[in-house]
Formats: sequence, C-alpha cells, structure tokens
Amino acid sequence: MNPDIHVLSYNPTEAIDIKEKGGLSFRFNGKRHLRWLYRAAAILVVLNTVAILCKYLTDHPNAWGIIPQFELDNERNVPTYFSSFILLLASVLLFTIAALKQRRKDKYTWHWRLLAIVFLYMSVDESAGIHEMLIYPLRDNFNMGGIFYFSWVIVGGLLVLGLGVYYLRFLFSLEPKLRNGLMLAGAIYVSGALGVELFGGYYADTYGLDNLAYAMITTVEETLEIVGILFLLTALYSYLEKQLTFLRLNLRRAEAEVELTDILPQLKAVPQEERLN
Repeated sequence: MNPDIHVLSYNPTEAIDIKEKGGLSFRFNGKRHLRWLYRAAAILVVLNTVAILCKYLTDHPNAWGIIPQFELDNERNVPTYFSSFILLLASVLLFTIAALKQRRKDKYTWHWRLLAIVFLYMSVDESAGIHEMLIYPLRDNFNMGGIFYFSWVIVGGLLVLGLGVYYLRFLFSLEPKLRNGLMLAGAIYVSGALGVELFGGYYADTYGLDNLAYAMITTVEETLEIVGILFLLTALYSYLEKQLTFLRLNLRRAEAEVELTDILPQLKAVPQEERLN
C-alpha cells in the first residue's frame, strides 16, 4: 500500500446508517397555535360554567367525578394543568428573549431572565398550590377575615408592588407596543389573581365557599388570570417574531454526519477487507 495515501476505513453498512441519521427540525406557526390556546381557554370556561350549574342546580353535584375535573377553582384538574402549561410557555418565551438580549449585551437582560424565573415558579405553583400554604398560618395567627380571608393576597400584593417598582424603568425602556401589551396583560392577570380574590375572600368569609355565587366569582377570577396569560403570550410572541428571522428547535445527534462525496480529495476510502490485505 502506498504510504502517501491516507486511509479512512469504513463499513458500507455504517455509511448508509450515518447517511440516514439526521436532525429533527421543528417549525411552527406561533399565531396559529395561540389561536388554538384561546379556543381551548374558551372551551374550558364554558365547561366550567356548565359544571358549576350542574353542581348547584341539579341532583348530580359530582356526576361520577366529571364535574370536579372542569371546575376552574379546583386543583389538579384539566383547567389547572392548562393554566400551568401556558405559564410555562410564557417562561420559555421569556427565557428565549433573555438569551437574545444577552447575545446583544442588553443592559436589561437580567430583567427578562428574572421574569422567566418568576413565571416558571408560577407554573409550578399553579399545579402545586404552594401559595395557599400561607393562608392558614396568616389567618390563624393574625385573626384575618373579610377581604383578607385568603390571606396569601397580602404576601402576593407586596411581591407585585415590589416587582412593579423594580420594573418601572425597564417598562419605559420598551417599545410602546410591547410595553402596552405587557402592561395590559399584567393588569388583567393581577385584577383576577388579587382584585377578584379580595372580593371572593370577603364573600367566602360572609356566605361560605359552597354556593353558586362564590363559584361564579371564582370563574371570573380564573378567567381573568387565563386571559392575562394569553395576552402576555401574544405580546411576547409578536415581539420575538419581529426580532428573529425564524424560531426553530433542532434536535441533532452529537456525531458528525458523513457524506462520501464530502471526503477530501487526498483521502482514499477503502473497505476494511482490502486494508487487511
């Protein structure tokens, strides 16, 4: 064998296998998917309304476990996981924007990243109900009632106020369309999560939790929260759409793909049998 020739050994079967290996590329139309999320939210609100009407106006308050699965105010059911999912989507979009801002060395990169972390926590909390663990200790130790019957709102309100002050300069640094979208989404979400929750606490403390009127109050509360998150997703996606040429997720194996036609001219590929001879 000529010593000047560099040999690249290969197995024809392996070469075919390598050619067939490829990446998975996911492209999606974000606006179309957002429309489906809005439709899903509307369906869940309608199903919740039907569920609570059946619960309080018919002789089938449980319907073999079906009704609790669609009540917006219940935990660990279909609406809960939907809300957790869209909060997670918001976190993913915020992390994406933070990565984009970091690449451009934007001074507000950390603000985007912190928002992403906050929404990631909110996604977990929506399913786990962590904030509700504050209710009984605060209520029992400080004898709270009325609008503070669900006493976690005190801690939640202070956190919202603190974040609002911290993000004030950041908000006014944004382009008007994005700023208005974020502020509208935040106002809708907070009006449900805190505003209606305060009124719901007063009503629950006065008339109890197990009645149609309170169920309708919680329906308004949860609907506002969902709408606020969906508006946030819309604003974030529209912003990303302007900033990026495309948004694509690639899944690819670490091994380099080899095409025989790409081998450099000075390399000669010979089968293993010839190399042994």
